Amino acid sequence: MLDVILVGFMGAGKTTVGQVLATNYQRPHIDLDDEIITLVGQSIPQIFAQAGETIFRQWETQALQQALAKKGVLSAGGGVVETAANRAMLKQTHIPVIYLKVLPETVLSRLKGDTTRPLLQQGPAAVRALWQRRLALYEQVATHAIVTDTLTPEAISQQIYQLLA
Repeated sequence: MLDVILVGFMGAGKTTVGQVLATNYQRPHIDLDDEIITLVGQSIPQIFAQAGETIFRQWETQALQQALAKKGVLSAGGGVVETAANRAMLKQTHIPVIYLKVLPETVLSRLKGDTTRPLLQQGPAAVRALWQRRLALYEQVATHAIVTDTLTPEAISQQIYQLLA
């Protein structure tokens, strides 16, 4: 059985690696963004545009609380660590929290042309500043970290399995 929570900046590979882990180890995959969409009934860009980031973070906290009660591989959103309540939940859980580390340059390269991420639309300097601000927050909640810049999702999945086996 492999239950794990993946955290990290946007573009680190949380959703893709989560799907690979879930498939390889026959575990359910829970994507926190999908949980929020189901909870609210709107897409992430719609929530940001209509309700704002503060309200989005409140819904994210509610969705995280519900997701932590489930078994499987949880891919958290990149900003889940922004909220103190979320960090507390992640630190108090007995489920391993893997921080998928990625450099901002890798993020910008991987997500070039992606218009579905509201925070990405603010430009490269804003992305770098946001990455810098969140860096210590990811480290606070993580039980393990893996640098993902040059690894395939399959290789990351194998490293996670080796860490937790």
